[in-house]
Amino acid sequence: MFTKEGIPFFTIIMPFLFVIFISFFSTSYYLKLSDENFYEDLNQYKEIYKNQNKTKQEIKRITNDLINKHKNRQKRFKNFMMLLTQIVVITIAIFSFLMVSIINDLVKKYKMQVLNKEQKLEKLNSTLAQKVNFGIEEAKRKDKTILEQSRLARMGTMLSMIAHQWRQPLTQLSVILMELEVATRLKKVNDKHILDSVEKSDKMIEFMSNTIDDFRNFYKPNKKKEHFYVMDACNKAINLINATLKHNSTKLNIENKNDKLIYGYASEYSQVILNLLSNASDILIERKIKNAKIDLIIESTNDSSIVTIKDNAGGIKEDNLDLVFDPYYTTKDSSKGTGLGLYISKLIIEKNMHGHLEVSNSSEGAVFKISIMDEKNG
Repeated sequence: MFTKEGIPFFTIIMPFLFVIFISFFSTSYYLKLSDENFYEDLNQYKEIYKNQNKTKQEIKRITNDLINKHKNRQKRFKNFMMLLTQIVVITIAIFSFLMVSIINDLVKKYKMQVLNKEQKLEKLNSTLAQKVNFGIEEAKRKDKTILEQSRLARMGTMLSMIAHQWRQPLTQLSVILMELEVATRLKKVNDKHILDSVEKSDKMIEFMSNTIDDFRNFYKPNKKKEHFYVMDACNKAINLINATLKHNSTKLNIENKNDKLIYGYASEYSQVILNLLSNASDILIERKIKNAKIDLIIESTNDSSIVTIKDNAGGIKEDNLDLVFDPYYTTKDSSKGTGLGLYISKLIIEKNMHGHLEVSNSSEGAVFKISIMDEKNG
């Protein structure tokens, strides 16, 4: 019922059958009408000849002549119709052949296109798994690089904060040693003076040692979830950056409206608070803001805890608001920032603690808001 190219056979044979049917129908109908008319006319002629007193032999002879002429006409008409039918059939055959050739070419072209697409698809499928594995490995390498750079950035921040924490006790130690040196040179030193100086020095050294322990414990990875108060986590960050803020004459206003017990990673949460406070401090210094201040507000609703950190540094450009959490995006000099702090902070809050970290601008400066939903059952 189909050709080898898939073309329905009736589309080729139907025109021929139609032409032949019309030809035979027209011929038979014409012959039928001509016969009826002829014999009607012949009967009339017979009546006329009878009225003219023609003999039967004459009438028969004339009648036979008319019949022969009529048959010859019909034969010529049949021959003409057969020739016409043959011509039409041949014409349709040539036309059909041309159409079949064109259709075959179109079908072949379409098959080639489909075959090419199938080959491309097979090739794509064969390399897809390889590309996916390569993409996964590339993503792992990027994540590893981000984590390494984040550790280096935290280390730089930690060293800077330790320096600020140690500046005052080192200065005090220097003063104590100078006093001892002067007293010794003037020969006014005594046991009580020495013991007092040693005691003061021990306190300074103990404070410095505790500072190292605080930083070491603060950045120690802790992947155990626990219940903790938001204010406690904030205080851990504040204790580390407080000396830096005082050194830079930045005022930190803490407003604890409604503390709340939440469930999550306390150490990571403190690191986010520290990062936000550190960023605010950096931008205040960079823009040389007079009367620099940072507000830290703790509040809560029935089902969530909210911490807001805002500064008076003038805010973030509107075009950059959607970019601040992107990895490697930073407005700081390359020596001062990697563009990973806010990216890591958002991952901690939203991925690890299923909360939300967002940024906006107020009339004074940037506003970062941390929202953590309650997890009553952990």
